[in-house]
Formats: sequence, structure tokens, C-alpha cells
Amino acid sequence: MALIKSISGIRGTIGGRPGENLTPLDIVKFSAAYGTWVKRESASPLKVVLGRDARKSGTEVALLVSTTLRRVGITVVDLGLATPPTVELAVVGLSASGGIIITASHNPGEWNALKLLNEKGEFLSASD
Repeated sequence: MALIKSISGIRGTIGGRPGENLTPLDIVKFSAAYGTWVKRESASPLKVVLGRDARKSGTEVALLVSTTLRRVGITVVDLGLATPPTVELAVVGLSASGGIIITASHNPGEWNALKLLNEKGEFLSASD
């Protein structure tokens, strides 16, 4: 199944072929692109809040995301296990440049997703 890209992020099943499933390569690629967008859109200091749900793949996905963002020069505040509203509020409360929620919400456990937030703690729009 192809990756699903929408206002609520990028989601797919973990593993498989790049571009068809959510693989480590896809996670790094989308994290780097998001980091580049944050650097272009935000004033310094650059900070992104990260939170995840309890899916088995969450820890590995969070490590890939945080490492990639740090490599492009962004400070990461990793909340660990956190609900989407917690991450959204933390973006605003910590004056962050954005946030990433790692959760596929209602999808089965083999799925995961990167839900990308702006500095207001809102999902990125198509114009972003």
C-alpha cells in the first residue's frame, strides 16, 4: 500500500519498500524535509516538540525523527509518550517552531505516522 499523505500527516505500515510503506528511509526523508521547512519559516532558536503513542514502532521512529532533526540544526524536546493534545499544547507553551506527533491514531498497530505541526500547534496546511 502506498504511503498516505494528507493534512493529518504521512502514514503507512512500518517496514517494506520505501515510498510504499513507512520505512526508515521515508521517516528520515520526511523528517529532514520538515526540518528544512522549520528552518525556512521560523526565527531562531529552532525547537521542535516530539511525542508518540505506545505502538511498538514508536521508539524507533522517534529516534530516527529526533536524530534527523538534530542533524539539520534543530533542538528537539522529546516528550516521550504523549497524547496529541499534549504535544499541540507543548508547542505553544514552549514557544517551539513546530511539533511532530508519532501516532497512526485509529489505524492498526502495524501502522504509524508523522503528524506535522506548525508553531501554533496546528496541523500543517496545504499552503505550508
